[in-house]
Amino acid sequence: MEIQNWIDQQPTGAASTRQSQFGYAALYSLNGCGCGCGCGWRGMRGPTGPMGPTGPAGPTGPTGPSGGETGPTGATGPTGPTGATGPTGPTGATGPTGPAGETGPTGPTGATGPTGPAGETGPTGPTGPTGPQAQITPAAAVADATSEADVVAQFDQLLANLRTAGFLSSN
Repeated sequence: MEIQNWIDQQPTGAASTRQSQFGYAALYSLNGCGCGCGCGWRGMRGPTGPMGPTGPAGPTGPTGPSGGETGPTGATGPTGPTGATGPTGPTGATGPTGPAGETGPTGPTGATGPTGPAGETGPTGPTGPTGPQAQITPAAAVADATSEADVVAQFDQLLANLRTAGFLSSN
């Protein structure tokens, strides 16, 4: 009975179930019938029971030593394609006005433009004051022409008299 008490005190679970099974086997092999009388009777072995559930995983073991020195760095790979152009940033502030530059040389005179239209005629001005009385000397009289031949001679005489009186200029 002592073995039975020992088996009953064992923890429960998958591992303890196996221990219990082995404990009963030990009990039957030691005591024969299992009653503790020591008769040595052995009965037929029963069928194996179902396998118990898997026990919890044990703790992780310590990390092993590292695999040695790090190998050399490999060659640089090819440059990837250019990415898309980003959006245009905001316009910056306007800078200060620079100093005025020197005055450049005078350019050539351009062509004369077309004459503009004539303006309207202005209003007539006021009549001026009457001037001094002119001193007119009458020209000498000429006799009337009597024939066609006489007309030319009389006309020449009239012109000569007008010149003498100052109405025609001398040539």
